[in-house]
Amino acid sequence: MLVYSKERYLESDEFAFAAFPYSTMPDRPFTPHVHEFVELVYVDSGCGEHLYKGNRFPVSKGDLFVIPPYAEHDYRVIGDASLDVYNILFLPSFLVSELKVLSQVTPFVQFFYVEPFMKQNPDFESHLKLSRSEAEEVKQRLDRIVREFRDKALGYRITVKALLIELLVWLSRRYEPVTAEPPFQTRDSEAIRKLCEFLDTHYAEPLQLEQVCRMCGMSQSAFTAKFKEVTGKTFTGYRNELRIQSALELLRGTDEKVIHIAERVGIGDSSYFNKLFKEQIGISPRDYRRLTRT
Repeated sequence: MLVYSKERYLESDEFAFAAFPYSTMPDRPFTPHVHEFVELVYVDSGCGEHLYKGNRFPVSKGDLFVIPPYAEHDYRVIGDASLDVYNILFLPSFLVSELKVLSQVTPFVQFFYVEPFMKQNPDFESHLKLSRSEAEEVKQRLDRIVREFRDKALGYRITVKALLIELLVWLSRRYEPVTAEPPFQTRDSEAIRKLCEFLDTHYAEPLQLEQVCRMCGMSQSAFTAKFKEVTGKTFTGYRNELRIQSALELLRGTDEKVIHIAERVGIGDSSYFNKLFKEQIGISPRDYRRLTRT
């Protein structure tokens, strides 16, 4: 399986982002792959199939969708013309502080977090089909992002981030009318188990308690009681354990700075990360790394 690494495709660790148009030709060989970053895709022209998690979905001009890290996918062109797309690539940590604010918007959470990561529906609901006028607006916005990233004029990093945030807010408004129900509606215990499966691999996402309550279709008091009953832990405690366990692997297996590891597991405050780590492991992250290396 091909793995597209962040080192190859993103600008740098300090600016974990890339944006560019890309054309898939009709004679391109089938190359299923995964990548280490989030990929936002907009189809500008052409027709084809998106091969995603073992299913095939038709795509054409106006389709916009999000591919989470490590989800297997590829494209197949239909017809003689190329399938032309815009690719916006970034790590979740690229907008870590901004996403904490943006994630308060329910449609944003549903589209960019809940649906790509949770839903396995064969009808490929995790996408937007834009109207002609909406498609033109998105293309203009994407052209500005691509141009700023390509030209790298003074202040381009700030501008790119601002334009991306503006795009995501705009898209969340387009998505709002078609999202009326919670992502999954089932028995309370099953909803908690499904949420835990989600958290096991996406613990770094900046989801808040009120958002996961809506995801489960439960009130905050009901969710809090049921989550503790099923897992024996609070939501925050459960997620923090997952984050620290992931940090242990990174401390053992990489030479990344502790502050970068904290960000990767979803904790932007290094002091808070050190405090949590010591509470759970008994020693500091640096001492843990030193002991495991010796």
